[in-house]
Amino acid sequence: MDVLLNPDVLNNLWLGTRITLSLTLLASVGGLVLGLLAAIAKSSRVAVLRWVAVTYIEVFRGTPLLVQLFFLYFALPQITGVTLPAFTTAAIGLSLFAGAYTAEIVRGSLNAVASGQREAATALGLRPLQVLTQVQLPQATRIALPALGNQFIGLLKDSSLASVITVTELLLTTRGMVAATFQPVALYAATGAIYFVLSNVASRVFAALEYRLNRPYRTAA
Repeated sequence: MDVLLNPDVLNNLWLGTRITLSLTLLASVGGLVLGLLAAIAKSSRVAVLRWVAVTYIEVFRGTPLLVQLFFLYFALPQITGVTLPAFTTAAIGLSLFAGAYTAEIVRGSLNAVASGQREAATALGLRPLQVLTQVQLPQATRIALPALGNQFIGLLKDSSLASVITVTELLLTTRGMVAATFQPVALYAATGAIYFVLSNVASRVFAALEYRLNRPYRTAA
C-alpha cells in the first residue's frame, strides 16, 4: 500500500479521475439531448422521423458499446477521411450509446403523464411545444429521474471502455502505473474505491434531486 503514498501516483489517479468525470458528464449531457430528440421523433406523426429514431435506438441498443467505440475510432476515419481525437471520439460514442437508452426512458416517462393533462393544456390554448415544455416535461422529469440516475452511474462505469481507444481515463492510467510499479493489488483496489465513491456520490445527488422535485407533492399530501 506504500505505493499509494507516492505523490506522483496520487496525482495520476486524480488526473485519471478528472478525465473519467469529464467524459461521463459530457456523455450524459449529450445522451440526454439525443435521447429527448429521439423520444420526440419516435412519437412523431412524421413517418421519416419515426423511422430515423427507431433505427438509431435499435442500432445503438442492439450492439455492444465496445464495438461502437472501435467503429468510431478505427473504421469511421477510413470511411470519412476525418480522424477525431480519442477523447472526442469516446465522448461522441458514449453520448450516442446513452442517448439510445435515454430515449426509451424519456418516451416512457412522457407517456406516463396522464392524457388528460395534455388535453386540458390544449383546451386552454397552449401550442404543442408549450404543452411539451410546460406540462409534460416537468411531470415526466419526476418520473424519469430514478432511471436517469441509474443511467448516469452506468455511464460512469462504462467510461472505462474508452481506455481501449487510448483515452487516458482512470482505468488506463491505473494500468500504466501497474506496469511501472508492479503493484496491481493496491492500485486496482484504489481505482475500484474511486469508482465506488463516485457512484455513491452520484446516487446521493440524484436521490436529493428526486426528493426535491417530489417535495411539493409530499407537502400537498
